[in-house]
Amino acid sequence: MRIRKQVYDLTLEDIRRNAVWEFVFDEEGEEGQDEATVRPCDCSGTLDPSDRMFVVRAVFTLADGTLMLGYLTPPTQGEASLGALQPVIITDSGQVVFWHGVVAPKAEEMAESYGKLGRNAAEVFPVEVTSDVGLATGPIHASVSGFMVRLPRFDGQRIGQNRV
Repeated sequence: MRIRKQVYDLTLEDIRRNAVWEFVFDEEGEEGQDEATVRPCDCSGTLDPSDRMFVVRAVFTLADGTLMLGYLTPPTQGEASLGALQPVIITDSGQVVFWHGVVAPKAEEMAESYGKLGRNAAEVFPVEVTSDVGLATGPIHASVSGFMVRLPRFDGQRIGQNRV
């Protein structure tokens, strides 16, 4: 069976059924598919993130000890910043995105995310994230201190990230 979904439409059932989803860049020209389209990956053994771009199932531990499922993007170049990992929790009510690129989420968006999690900020953050599949580069561990955005730095330094 041919399954194609937008990565931002993955559900808990999807991530439980298939721990690895690969981006279908080879099918981008097909109707209804673009750079956000993924398909289940029939991968066996250890996954090598340098082969192509994936999202993999991850376990999230909230500050209050609650465990949740979601996904992250294993970095192809070894960079493990939150901007590269882009961790996402999936709830029955939808996805909770922690990395927002250069556009800070509005207060309403953050309130909606807390609603999906059924918790307040103190119960959520910091969130510990661990990949849940075998990776050639080893397991990925990260800590998320809040909803994050990229902040440009004008002093010639590398672009930073900041909590909203």
